[in-house]
Amino acid sequence: MLRRTVVRTRKHDLLADALEGRDTRRLRHLLARLDPVQIATRLDNLSSEERLVVLQQVDPALRAEVLESMRYEAAADVVQRLVPDEAARLVDELEVDDAVDILGRLSKDQLEDILARLDAEDADELQDLLAYDENTAGGIMSPEVLRCTSDATVAEVLTMLRSAPEVPESSFYVYVVEPDGKLIGQVSLRALVTNDPQTPVEDIMERDVVAVRAEMDQEEVADVVGRYDLVSVPVVDGQFRLLGKIDVDDVLDVMREEATEDILKMAGAGEELAEAQSFRSAVKVRSRWLSAAALGGLFAALNLAQFEHELGQVPALSFFMPVVAGMGGNVGTQSATIVVRGLAVGYVGTDRLWQVVVREMLLGAVLGLLYGLLVGGVATLIGGTSVEPMQLGAVIALAMLGSMTLAASVGAGVPLLLDRLDVDPAVATGPFVTTTVDVLGLLLYLGLARVLLGVGV
Repeated sequence: MLRRTVVRTRKHDLLADALEGRDTRRLRHLLARLDPVQIATRLDNLSSEERLVVLQQVDPALRAEVLESMRYEAAADVVQRLVPDEAARLVDELEVDDAVDILGRLSKDQLEDILARLDAEDADELQDLLAYDENTAGGIMSPEVLRCTSDATVAEVLTMLRSAPEVPESSFYVYVVEPDGKLIGQVSLRALVTNDPQTPVEDIMERDVVAVRAEMDQEEVADVVGRYDLVSVPVVDGQFRLLGKIDVDDVLDVMREEATEDILKMAGAGEELAEAQSFRSAVKVRSRWLSAAALGGLFAALNLAQFEHELGQVPALSFFMPVVAGMGGNVGTQSATIVVRGLAVGYVGTDRLWQVVVREMLLGAVLGLLYGLLVGGVATLIGGTSVEPMQLGAVIALAMLGSMTLAASVGAGVPLLLDRLDVDPAVATGPFVTTTVDVLGLLLYLGLARVLLGVGV
């Protein structure tokens, strides 16, 4: 296994050398030894100009497969740099759902130039799909489905499949529809090949079909596929007419995309990875959250200024401020992350919201007591001589207990509140929670010092 990894890395280094030297003969030779997925992975990490150079040296028969395996942003970057005729030829070879995901990232003029060079029927099909929001079931579905009527026999369906000019690559079911296109059932390919040829489809089809509406959010689609362990799910309109299907490989892409989006939101870094953002948009997105954090910090500074005398009389109080703020922030982030993820996967239901908050509050209290005693004990040893060590240790222990309990409550409560207000709860775990917890924790800490140590009054 180690040897394979070393060889693969060295091959990539050779590819970089050939690209840098614009040695097209050597580049073609190296690319011929890589499969389309490996080439796509390499292209994802190259500059725009280098992507185009490499793709032009790939075997023409493999270019569409390479493009389908790339990140859609990177693939769109390649397509928009091709001349319209070449771009149209490449798009025409793509799976319809992949073509839509790539074309949806082009400008209106570029899109029209490419569609104008496609077959009219194909262009109309792509335009119909592009009309759906890209984050809905309609936006990720493929219209290429196998369908039959309920009065057909197994033999007739198999004959239809054999005579079809092209069978969709990921075909698991033949969907049974009425003459008006309404979905009434599905029959697996396994059932077709294991039953008597004269058996009516109506006798072997599954009538209880799990389907999704075209306007359903892609995250909900992923949840449906996961809950029912589906390999493919049909997409229908308001009259339950069959529009297309979504395969599990597309759902995996959605899950990865949504998980990445949530992680970036929780960090206050937008919704896209750095390479998918322009520098300007990255600055704009991050500065919004950092501005909120800066304002929170200034608010904290203004409030903490009133404790100047306490810090002057007992300098040891400042030693432990980072510990109190840091532990509270960590607990708050943990609670918020758990709740956000629970909401995303449906684990946290509306009927148990208070249970979640109370549980996190109790966890915060137990952890606060544990670490409060630990840090408070250390404070009695290194707290200096300006105040009674045991009193200082008690202040720190109580401050950590209160701060971590408060942090867990805020971390769990804010995402639930945002979810109730129909706001994405993932934004709660960024600077909002950490800044709030830091401010409240330090105010509690110094307030306790004023009361219990009798300083600053």
